[in-house]
Amino acid sequence: MTSTNQAGPSRRTLLQYVGAGSVGAAALAAVGPGGWTSAVAAQRIIPRKEWGFTGWQAGGPPAIDKTAITHFVVHYHGQTGANVSGPQAPQTVDRIHKADPGNAGILYNFVITQKGEIFQARGYQFKSGATKGANDFSIGVQIHISGSTRPTAAALRALEWLYRNSHRALGKERALKITGHQDHTATSCPGGPLNRWVDGRGQELVREMAGEPGGGQDPQVPPFPGRDAFQLGKSHPAVETLDRGLIRKGFTKNHDGDGYQAGRTFSRYTRANVRDFQLAQGWSGSDADGYPGPETWKRLLS
Repeated sequence: MTSTNQAGPSRRTLLQYVGAGSVGAAALAAVGPGGWTSAVAAQRIIPRKEWGFTGWQAGGPPAIDKTAITHFVVHYHGQTGANVSGPQAPQTVDRIHKADPGNAGILYNFVITQKGEIFQARGYQFKSGATKGANDFSIGVQIHISGSTRPTAAALRALEWLYRNSHRALGKERALKITGHQDHTATSCPGGPLNRWVDGRGQELVREMAGEPGGGQDPQVPPFPGRDAFQLGKSHPAVETLDRGLIRKGFTKNHDGDGYQAGRTFSRYTRANVRDFQLAQGWSGSDADGYPGPETWKRLLS
């Protein structure tokens, strides 16, 4: 993990950033894991008229009640036509959903591709139809991937931006809860890789927006001991602290057969569990190599 340990911006600052505009607004650029630092890159919601939307059927969808929205629900595509980018992604979804004459059309509020494109579907105008039992109080966002596909860093940056932007667009003062489709009904959606983001980085985002401990710098987190503390087969007191963070966060599936225990030796099981945690943040490459850096340390112990 190579990113630096920086305090996150306040909730008020985040709301100011995402409040710069709506469609086509400038947003913060993700510079490495966990770092939204300056408004140097634009994130854009591509409106329906630009991706070839052909109109609603069955009388159209009902209007959204913005005051009722409390959840931001993440979905995958999960079938033929997944993992493509460009207008083909929302067009595919719209065509599938319109095959049911009772559907108004595309059921999601937004579709995000692996290139990080955000396509307006029902947007902030119409109620979601994607999450049975939860449509009245949620917006539904599809990452256009299959269940076994890992979302790209670009897709996750777009998802983070959209989550933050939704607070401004919906007039929310309280943080929206981030959930996966399977949290509301019996389904495999949003799939393993994406659901790890929901349970990991997604919950970190909720805390950031709420201004709660664990969102940004937590004064209770001990100083990062340095990367030399984490070498395979070597012992260091910081490893036990790291282990307790892994156990508390639930990243313990790798062990020697007797369950994962806190200890001072940085073992291959420790590294594997750290890597699982890093992947859950949406990181990849050297940022998800199983060796903790300052940002991994901060997030595990917040």
